[in-house]
Amino acid sequence: MAKIGLEASRANREHKTGTEWYAWHLLQQFKQLDHKNDFIIYYNQTLAGNLGQAPANFYFKKLAWPWKKLWTQVRLSWELLWHKVDKFFSSNTVPFIVRGQVTATMHDLGFLRYPKLYHPLARPYHLLMHWWAAIRAQKIIAPSQATADDIRHYFPYAKNKIRVIYNGYDAQEFTPIPEAQKQEIKDKFDLPDNFLFYVGRLELKKNIPNLIRAYKLLPDKSWPLVLAGPWGKYGYNEIKSLVSDEIKDKILFLGYLSQKHYRLLLAAADLFVFPSEFEGFGIPVLEAMACGTPVICSDLPVLREVAGEAAAYFDPGSPEAMARQLAEIISRPDLRQNFSTLGLQRVKDFSWAKCAAETLKYILE
Repeated sequence: MAKIGLEASRANREHKTGTEWYAWHLLQQFKQLDHKNDFIIYYNQTLAGNLGQAPANFYFKKLAWPWKKLWTQVRLSWELLWHKVDKFFSSNTVPFIVRGQVTATMHDLGFLRYPKLYHPLARPYHLLMHWWAAIRAQKIIAPSQATADDIRHYFPYAKNKIRVIYNGYDAQEFTPIPEAQKQEIKDKFDLPDNFLFYVGRLELKKNIPNLIRAYKLLPDKSWPLVLAGPWGKYGYNEIKSLVSDEIKDKILFLGYLSQKHYRLLLAAADLFVFPSEFEGFGIPVLEAMACGTPVICSDLPVLREVAGEAAAYFDPGSPEAMARQLAEIISRPDLRQNFSTLGLQRVKDFSWAKCAAETLKYILE
């Protein structure tokens, strides 16, 4: 029997995006998968929702810390120095001190591939944390082959530690919905019958400026562009400056959405647009396909790895190319139906249960 430590501060965040949902889903799946080993779950704030509901072999330990930063690096390190675990799983950041075998997930290396997309102050922090994970972890999980290739390129000394384990999606939450339910969510947000939808952080590295530039080039703007998600830390001013008076009524900013509203809007959308310049995986692409919503996204190796033939692709660096592809898909209901059908088949290859089972197996090896 092993004692396994898990850092749960990200899983415990109220407003979750990709990496937080990854941490949350894996913890929830671990509760169902393993009733033999002891799990020590470390967190720093009051547990949200049903996160604390767990079998008897799960122990939750709150570690008080008065500041917003460095909880993992300092407070959790202090805990792990004095209270050893056999295995430690980091879904994001590895503490500076861990006594035991470490398995760490590296979600992406965008800050090295495309440094201009990140705030200058964020780059050295990301470099330090990933460098330390590459050195300290005995096992590294990459959510895609593309990310695994990046890890080998930038941290060649970690090349023999890497295993690709694909992310999943919530098959109970993300499903097609009836037309009546689609109309209800459109009425709630005052949306027309047809709209384009994006969800994710609104920031430079998600390529939102080029998406807006492409939308401005569309000859037909009868479908509004609906942008949902929290504002990122880099690119806010540029994004706002691109929304000129002539299109301000056609580009709608919804802010952070609850999980319920997000999945309903995703299922009600006529087309999901994912314009990132870089991704480590792209969970929203899976979620859109699971809802039966056709997907058009950046032509990146990782997104082709995820979506295969079930999506349309464009050059993320060219607003003109993006606009041409959008215009064609908007004008072709037959294409949208084809991508919808292919997407529903494609997502059957992915699940959080599969991701968690493979992850737990790797941790325990």
